[in-house]
Amino acid sequence: MSSRLTDAQVAAQIRAKTAAMRQALEGTRMAVPAAQMGALAGIAPAWEAGKTYEPGTLFSYAGMVGFARQTVTAQETYPPFSAGTEALYGVRPAPDADGVYPYAYNMRAEFGMRVRQDGAVYRCIQASDPLLYPPSQAAALFEAEGTA
Repeated sequence: MSSRLTDAQVAAQIRAKTAAMRQALEGTRMAVPAAQMGALAGIAPAWEAGKTYEPGTLFSYAGMVGFARQTVTAQETYPPFSAGTEALYGVRPAPDADGVYPYAYNMRAEFGMRVRQDGAVYRCIQASDPLLYPPSQAAALFEAEGTA
């Protein structure tokens, strides 16, 4: 008799572990280093209108991990990462396999972080939180590395 798991059993185990991780992250307040937050996209609890978020509370929205910058009761008319919510929410997109983050308006940029914008890669030379301008327009914050 084989001890190999079926695809359905593997899928069930993954779902169970993901659910356990979501439960563990519920209400997490920046316990995850900012540089690794993007890796939690899809695992962090989904943003919910009507819910109150304390500063640093993590959530997922539009495929990215976000965090509350201040205490806020989420409103459907002001979803995360939209214009006018910069003081309420921050965003951390997931890095690619090379550790390069796609530029996202209102993201947190840390020293040494590599960010891709329109095919060009930039290295952060001065931290910024929030990052309200793309790297190509923030020469005091980024140096161009080249294209990728």
